[in-house]
Amino acid sequence: MTKCRYYGLHFLQRRIDMMTRRRYFSYTTSIIFLAGLGLALVSEYHPLHLIFGISLVFTNFVLLLLTRIYGIGLGLCTATLVYAISIFVWGNPLFQGVLWLEIVFLCLSWYLRKNFRTTIGADFIFWIAVGLPIFFLLYYFSYRAISIEIWMMAAIYISNGLFNVLLADAVWEYLPSKYFHLREASRKQPIYLNKLLYHIIFLAIALPFVFYLLMNSRNTYDSVRYNSLQVALHTSNSIANELDRWSPEDIRRLEHTGHMGHSEYLGKIQLEKLQRIVNFFAADRGYHIVVFDPRHKQIVADSESEEQYSLSHFLPLPNNSIIQGDFYLHMPEKRLRLLPNQEWQEASYIYGTTLKQVPFIVYVMVPLQPYQKQIYGQYLTQFIYLLLFMIAAAIGSRWITRRLVRGLSELANVTTGLPDKVYHLHDLEWPESRIYEIRSLTVNFRIMTNKLLTMFQESLRSNQLLQEQTLQLQQSEKKLQELAYYDGLTGLPNRLHFTEYIGSLGMHYGPDHSFAVMFADLNRFKQVNDTLGHETGDILLQKVASRFSPLISDQLRVFRLSGDEFVFVYHYNDTTSVQQAAQAICDALNEPIIIGDVALYVSVSIGISIYPYDGDNLDLIMRNADIAMYVAKEQGNSIYHFYDRMIENQLSENMKLENGLRSALLNDQFSLYYQPKIDAKTGRISGAEALIRWIHPEYGFVPPDKFIQLAETSGIIMDIDEWVVTEACRQNKAWQEQGLPRFPIAVNLSARHFYQGNLISMISRVLTKTRLDPQDLILEITEGSLIKSAEYVIKVMADLRAMGITISMDDFGTGYSSLSQLQRLPIHEIKLDRSFIQGLAHDPKKSAIVRAVIALAHHMELGIVAEGIESEAELRYLRSLNCAQFQGYLFSKPLREEEFTQFVKHWDGSWLDHDGVENTKQHQKQTKNDSS
Repeated sequence: MTKCRYYGLHFLQRRIDMMTRRRYFSYTTSIIFLAGLGLALVSEYHPLHLIFGISLVFTNFVLLLLTRIYGIGLGLCTATLVYAISIFVWGNPLFQGVLWLEIVFLCLSWYLRKNFRTTIGADFIFWIAVGLPIFFLLYYFSYRAISIEIWMMAAIYISNGLFNVLLADAVWEYLPSKYFHLREASRKQPIYLNKLLYHIIFLAIALPFVFYLLMNSRNTYDSVRYNSLQVALHTSNSIANELDRWSPEDIRRLEHTGHMGHSEYLGKIQLEKLQRIVNFFAADRGYHIVVFDPRHKQIVADSESEEQYSLSHFLPLPNNSIIQGDFYLHMPEKRLRLLPNQEWQEASYIYGTTLKQVPFIVYVMVPLQPYQKQIYGQYLTQFIYLLLFMIAAAIGSRWITRRLVRGLSELANVTTGLPDKVYHLHDLEWPESRIYEIRSLTVNFRIMTNKLLTMFQESLRSNQLLQEQTLQLQQSEKKLQELAYYDGLTGLPNRLHFTEYIGSLGMHYGPDHSFAVMFADLNRFKQVNDTLGHETGDILLQKVASRFSPLISDQLRVFRLSGDEFVFVYHYNDTTSVQQAAQAICDALNEPIIIGDVALYVSVSIGISIYPYDGDNLDLIMRNADIAMYVAKEQGNSIYHFYDRMIENQLSENMKLENGLRSALLNDQFSLYYQPKIDAKTGRISGAEALIRWIHPEYGFVPPDKFIQLAETSGIIMDIDEWVVTEACRQNKAWQEQGLPRFPIAVNLSARHFYQGNLISMISRVLTKTRLDPQDLILEITEGSLIKSAEYVIKVMADLRAMGITISMDDFGTGYSSLSQLQRLPIHEIKLDRSFIQGLAHDPKKSAIVRAVIALAHHMELGIVAEGIESEAELRYLRSLNCAQFQGYLFSKPLREEEFTQFVKHWDGSWLDHDGVENTKQHQKQTKNDSS
């Protein structure tokens, strides 16, 4: 019983709430409807006047909203009521009925389509198919002609109608439904992005245009009014000025005529004269001038006036607006018209004033029709632009929305039924978009889908996971085995594999088993990498490995350690088989390796060490094989070499010497010896050659041909040469200051100086430091300096020669293309190498070469120095060929500074007589005793 009572009270409360809500909704809808009806009537009664009958009416905007809110039936009834009051009560033009037809047409299109979308298209169709034909018929019926104003008015009404529909559509679309509380509003369609952009673009064009029209209309109206007033004032003042020129008699007769009429002949003359004045000022100016007498009777009018006016025609009517004093806007009486501009066709500005000379009233009437036509033309152009902009906006908005919305639409299609698609493993084609937000949404959906798919697949793979993991572990173990023991590039066993393999040999064969370790290194591999690139280098290594692979057997194994280094382990029977295996490795690279369009000729150098004779552990065996390999490289390409201890000692000595060069330079272990040059004509000392000597703390005297090459390799030769040049220049300057004869000192230079770019600055710095004249310095260069960048070397030599330094070509005839370069070199002299001098008198070939070279030097006006002269026969032969200077042990060996000083002091050139050689020997002996 209690429960029944509870449910009864609850049902009663719900009924009361429902009735209250309905009553509230009824009041709200009634208020909204009445407000809308009043707003429509106000808009119809007070349209937005522009100028001369041009008005913008927003009645249909309100009526369309009411139709959407209250339905088609009530909307049509409201529209009929509003336009009936407008036409039949307020006297608006019959053309307003076309606006009512617009409402009917749109309601019909809504009814047929069952929705309220795409109204702008339906309205455009209405104006093209219905509105414009009716408008043209009404205009032609009214004026019997087609003029520019009909096009202007058509453009206005079409633009106005489209704007009303667009504005109503936008307001209805975006106004919240809570302001209506209606069933229709509660079921409003969602907001579409393409429609929103469409409304924004159109309203962005239309609203500024409307405001522009309002401002422009106001300015135009003020301008027309001001111009009309100025015309009227000017005309009336001009007439008064003309009357001022009349004689008093003419004024009296004219005034008398105005009082008495036109009976007197003399008065008629004055009237005709006044008529001419009026016609003059009104001729071809578009306005009318009428003069009334004191009895309010027209006495004079311009010749273009087609009717007899009464004074009442110029008096203001109740609907006329007084603008300024006697200047007002004259509008015709209200009557039913077809078109809104008909009333303004008859409108005009009127100005009236009384002449001060005679009591006549002059009225100047300025019709608005000429202004109207001109302004209609301007407005037509503006509205045409508006229509064109709206059409362009429609096209542009459609293009923009298609670009913008297409991605969203495609994303919506893809994500529709997404769980089912993921469940059935459908392939999803995600849309691509350049818009960041759409792309972000796509990425998020894709991530979400992938996570869903992952979760689903994980549930399916849960039973297979252990098997897959087991298989993966097996594969990973195999892969790790390959990565750990095999080279990833060539597929050959790597260093770790090699180390373990060598370690396993002792366990497998025993400590007495012998095998050969052959360390192989590719020649010029770095050059291939630097010139053709590392990718080509990798391909080359792969192809080299493929050449080595056929050699692999039970006796021979190959490993790649790193870079271009390979190691072969060979289990041999005798030493001859080791040589055969090494030669087979070299022969494997005899044929060129083709990479792309390039044929590469590569070779290998092999160093061989034998276990256990050359070492009893892996490190020692590898070190010795490496030493042997470097010896093989020095001997040429495709060479193999066995390790022996003498090689190791030699390499160790070379390494110590190379490391000791820097210490020798810092600790003054170098010294200079000087060997004199003898002038062939005078027998006097013509110069000296500075020769470097090195006394090593451990090895003692080190020959120059042994450490110079090491200095070239290590690069310290540059510093050594600078020391030699500095010391030679310093010593020469000291001898000059001691009063010894002046002669130049010759210094040998490394070819490196000509490619480093600082030779000129170094020589200049030394000469400045030692204050030695450049003419007292001879730089001896070898032909090897011209091997690279011959043009640049020749330029450097020319610069040195320009400084005053003598350039001598050392060891001429033993180097690079001597004769082809001789004509181009800016040198002063050439030195015949000792290899051509030794045995010269008994070797016809050598004597022929020397004879030709000396003759060539004489022909080219070059000095000639013969070095290495050790016998009297060589001297006599060279003297017979007119050789310019002599140098060699026949005259003096290279001497220390103090020995050379004594030699110069005691040398008198007496060797030129018949017993010159003997005298020379005696002189050498005397010099040695003096030095002691």
